[in-house]
Amino acid sequence: MKKTAILLPIILLVSISRPGHGQALFQGLNHPINARGWGMGSATASQFIGGSGLLSNPATLPLSPNLWQLNYTTFVTDIYSTTGFVIIKAPIKGKIGLLMQYLDYGSFTERDHRGNETGSFSVNDLAFRLSYGFQLTRRLGIGASGGYVQSNLDALTAKALLGSLGLHYFDEINNLAIGISYHNFGTLLQGYTNDEEGVPAKVMIGISKKLEHLPLILSIDAYEAYQAEYVAKIGGEFLLSNSFFLRWGSSTRRFQIRGQETLKNFFATSSIGIGINLRKIYFDLAFVGLGDTGTISSFSITQLL
Repeated sequence: MKKTAILLPIILLVSISRPGHGQALFQGLNHPINARGWGMGSATASQFIGGSGLLSNPATLPLSPNLWQLNYTTFVTDIYSTTGFVIIKAPIKGKIGLLMQYLDYGSFTERDHRGNETGSFSVNDLAFRLSYGFQLTRRLGIGASGGYVQSNLDALTAKALLGSLGLHYFDEINNLAIGISYHNFGTLLQGYTNDEEGVPAKVMIGISKKLEHLPLILSIDAYEAYQAEYVAKIGGEFLLSNSFFLRWGSSTRRFQIRGQETLKNFFATSSIGIGINLRKIYFDLAFVGLGDTGTISSFSITQLL
């Protein structure tokens, strides 16, 4: 009865909550935090291997091994992000995750109304997050996270306090995992202007399963992005050996790409990746196509503790 009493309000919160208004702030909070996530099509809400689901669903924490990880991701037009996190055993029960993200949009030339150059300015996001999760039962885990995020645009600053709640079910006999999270809800402490702009909250549902007759983990995420616009992401990881992994992914975001239909645009949002395990150290590399716009590349190094 005690477990039911704890679980019920969280289920109700996740069930009735609706995603917040779409907005331009804090875009890095919607990205995968490592190359494994990018390589598997960003379908991470049910993933606990290598800490892939730490940001999207804190309930994946209890099943993750203790580790530290550094990730570097490059986007188009000199945009890059750096992510670092550590997952350790909690003093009493469960696991704790500490995460830091930095997203740099680069430097821009500032001009007056006549087009004369007056200087330059930079744009960047910085986020810190603390997560905690534990197993309610052998198969059901629960997690929560909270943190601070700040976005800087020259002399303007936007600040927010954000959190996430999640549930995670894992059946080790059938190798089936199901995750659901209410991701990035919170309050905007300060905006770039006086406008009341919503935080990027959304409900995410993820399912993953290791197939019985193939050495493949298949993962799918779904969520409502903005005003009845639904997004589905799918990815897979081929377990070629205990030391070598191949990954792939795609997304329905591909259909939102406008312009001339080229071969590059046809494979937009598709991803590929590899992983190598050298004892307790993992190296992961991933590439995501953006059509004619360019490519995202991501590299991670992980050490088990």
